[in-house]
Amino acid sequence: MECIGEGIDRLITIDFRARGVIYRLYEAARKLCNSPLTLTAAQQIADEISKGDHIILTTGFILPPNYIPESDGPSGAVALARALKIASKAKPIFITEEKTKEILLATLNAVDMQNMTILNFPLKLEEAETEAEEILEKYNPSLIVAIEKPGRNDKGEYHTMKGINISAFHAKIEPLIEKANRQGILTIGIGDGGNEIGMGNIKETVEEYVPYAKECQCPCEGGIAAESKVDLLVTASVSNWGAYGIEACIEAITGKEGILHSPEIEENMLKSLFEAGAVDGASGQKRPLVDGVPHRTHSTIISMLKTLISAKTGR
Repeated sequence: MECIGEGIDRLITIDFRARGVIYRLYEAARKLCNSPLTLTAAQQIADEISKGDHIILTTGFILPPNYIPESDGPSGAVALARALKIASKAKPIFITEEKTKEILLATLNAVDMQNMTILNFPLKLEEAETEAEEILEKYNPSLIVAIEKPGRNDKGEYHTMKGINISAFHAKIEPLIEKANRQGILTIGIGDGGNEIGMGNIKETVEEYVPYAKECQCPCEGGIAAESKVDLLVTASVSNWGAYGIEACIEAITGKEGILHSPEIEENMLKSLFEAGAVDGASGQKRPLVDGVPHRTHSTIISMLKTLISAKTGR
């Protein structure tokens, strides 16, 4: 399994856009872990989730100039939720902002996951504190995963990779993560740039290598580096790929066929979320790309992941 996990980690961290960041972030996250990140996540999830448990997935990154959700995140959240439904009959709950809801619904419909619970989380911190308490008490989740979800800096502000302040548009997820950490609920963050929930695990590395990490372009001057910490941080060139890598490892561990979604499902998800209005995260424009990477490349990543795990499953 170790070799498969290594292969998956290497595949999902290929720097396709030559941003010059992901290798540094991965190296730092890996130093906190004794085995491949995706494999560690899959094993921890398998240990923590019992049949029928509630799990929470949060995603949604809203970008200027028109403040529309980007394409990275929803597919990863939906695909991982689908995988855990198959693997352990988990009951997914999605948390996001109202602006992201339609895109998330479209992505869920693309994989025939209708009637899922989607909760709108508060944009104000005080309300988020109360909502977090109520959600944890009501659902008692065994896992919370944040995928491409903006994380606040030390001054409580949220930013794009270019240092633009987007605090007013995003749910304040940190109280949920912090309370889950204190209660011993497994928390996993998946990100690709340093400004996402969970990147506090490697904040020093983010500040050293990521542009605008120490000083942003807004009056707070606090930088884009996220301060929130999780039990396990998974870094990938595209955040979706981090979720896909975890899916692949879960399939390899359990031997259950179909946990990792197909290239066709990937194409359906991407088509659906763009039809629902998502924008490319690299440009903020309505282009059929995820972080500047064409659809065909994402489908190819799924095919390559399937090839990697076939060595374990025998298929």
